[in-house]
Order: sequence, then C-alpha cells, then structure tokens
Amino acid sequence: MFWLQVSTLVLVNVLIASMLFVRPPRAAHGSAGDGALSVWQLIEQVEAERQRQAASAGRHRISAETLARLQI
Repeated sequence: MFWLQVSTLVLVNVLIASMLFVRPPRAAHGSAGDGALSVWQLIEQVEAERQRQAASAGRHRISAETLARLQI
C-alpha cells in the first residue's frame, strides 16, 4: 500500500511539472484573406471618421455622402 501511495504522489508531481514546463505549440492564425484590413488601415479609418465628425458644424448637419445620395 505504501508503494502505491508513493508512486501515485510521484506520478501526480510529474504530471504537474509537465503541465508547467512543457507547453504545447500554440495555434497560429491563418491568413486573413481578401479585403482584410491591417491595423494601420483601421487606425486611418478611425482618424478620418473623427475628423469628419469634428468638421460637422451642427448636430443636424447633413454629411456630404448623404447629400450626394439625395441629389439624384
């Protein structure tokens, strides 16, 4: 009975040590595909949107895009 307890204790310690020190390889992301944006492109879009919002004078001002769509 003593050896069973000792071997179980050793096995549990080996299992814990292997989980701590041996890490499985992590999965890598595949390619993003067509039409994917990089971080810099997203930052540029956000900055452009902020500038458009800052340029609008009033709360109810119609944007140039909406105005162009209305003038058919």
